[in-house]
Order: sequence, then structure tokens, then C-alpha cells
Amino acid sequence: MSDPVRALVGGPLGRAGGVAVFDGLPDPATCAALAHEAHAAYPGSSRQVLAEDDGADGRGGTPARALHTAGAGEVQDALYASPWLQAFLSAQCGHPIVPSGNRGSYSYYVEPGDHLGLHLDVDTCDVTLITVLQDDTDPGDPGGGLAAYPARLGSTLGDVRATPDDGIALIKAQPGQSIVILGGLVPHRVLPLGARGQRVISALCFRAA
Repeated sequence: MSDPVRALVGGPLGRAGGVAVFDGLPDPATCAALAHEAHAAYPGSSRQVLAEDDGADGRGGTPARALHTAGAGEVQDALYASPWLQAFLSAQCGHPIVPSGNRGSYSYYVEPGDHLGLHLDVDTCDVTLITVLQDDTDPGDPGGGLAAYPARLGSTLGDVRATPDDGIALIKAQPGQSIVILGGLVPHRVLPLGARGQRVISALCFRAA
């Protein structure tokens, strides 16, 4: 574990389990603009389907999946580069946080069963900001929500697979809310979408500087 990642473990978010939900992040106008951009990008999105994961134990594996994805646009680019967002994430993490690349992406869970399997984020994605832009699924259905393991921060994926019900937290943030997760430390997955509704998110990756 590198020194910056070790610092995340000891920071405020790390001590709280490595995952938190924030209301009004970003502000409503920005969320509305992100949603508009995401829907405009959907016709050019790519369908990703992988029936089984690669069995990776740590970061950088290839989880099973079924979803659509599309690249960012100007609205998401501006959010990604905003100094206030870097300052907010740095304060939450107790360590300087910077963008890990030039662009983020949009993910669309639109067909029954769409999901993203258990994984740890890639090495360049220490902190992930997941903003919910659309969710018209059944409020009582956890499908499309995030299953994270804050009680098992730092555990290997193999350990989680062996006892998948231990330490699980089901998080179904709503439009206008964002999840901040130490994605390289907290194992997590997106639960299969149910028969009703769709869910669209914005995803931005950051690294500990």
C-alpha cells in the first residue's frame, strides 16, 4: 500500500468505512445539466456485457457486467476540473485528492439484470464520485443500488466472495445525491436492476496525490 493510499485509510472518510452519501453534491443546476448531457450521449453509448469476472483478488480486475457506458461531455469535464470539488474531496479524505485522468464517464443501467460485479477500482482510481442522475426504479427494490463493504475496507475480493453477506451495506442514492467511495479500498458492486425502471449515473475517478 502506497503512502497516499495509507493516508486515505486514516482520513475522515476512511475511518468512517470509506463510503458516504452527500445530498446536493453537486448543486441542483449542475445535476440537471449532467442529466441532460448523459441523456444526449446515450445514443452513442456502448453496451458492455461480460458473463463472468476474471477472478481477480485485488485492484484492476475485470468484473462481470451488463450496462451501457458513454464518455463525458463539457458539463462533466467542467465538474471534474473544478477546484471546489477537489477541495471538498480532499477535506473528506484528509489528504490531497486530484483528478486521475482527463475525463469521466456516464453509466446506464437500463435493462433488467444490468449490473456491475464485485470489484476494487483500478490503481488510478483511489476515490470515486458517483452522482445519480436518474432513477425511476421501484424505491423498495435495491436493484441498481450499490452494495459496498465498509466494514471490510482493505479486504481482498477473494475474502469477500467467501462470505459475501458479511459486512455488506446497501446504498441506493437518489437523483441529486452523490456517493463518495474509496473505491480502491472498499470492495463494491452494483446490484442487478429489477424489472421496472432505469438508473443513470455520472462517475468520476480521483487519485490521492
